[in-house]
Amino acid sequence: MSGENQSRGERHGGHGHGDCHGGHGGQSGGGRGPGNTEFLDLELSQVLLSEATSMARQVALDLVREGIRERLRERLGPRLLALGRVAADELADDVEANLEIEARIAKRQEHASQLAARLKDALAETSTSKKKKR
Repeated sequence: MSGENQSRGERHGGHGHGDCHGGHGGQSGGGRGPGNTEFLDLELSQVLLSEATSMARQVALDLVREGIRERLRERLGPRLLALGRVAADELADDVEANLEIEARIAKRQEHASQLAARLKDALAETSTSKKKKR
């Protein structure tokens, strides 16, 4: 690798991250290429290899997870599923209780927000009935 290629390779090597457009031509490219060539990535194969290596590690971990999942299902499946149903029911009960409480609070807030109008109506009725008595 040349000095430029090596520095870019180090940026992309094995990390799965990096600026795919860094080190190109363009106005900010330090004179390494013609203008308006920022979209070019002349080392795209190296970037893709680095990304693929990172992805391969993740896939390997996914396969390990899958193996663990299968083995636990074989040995403890029915018990773990039953435990999961109990936990899900508890969560569902909590969510339903919270939704009921929120609905009661919203209803009370709506009722309270109408208080001014109800007071105005009540005072208007009493002043109208006093005027009629006179």
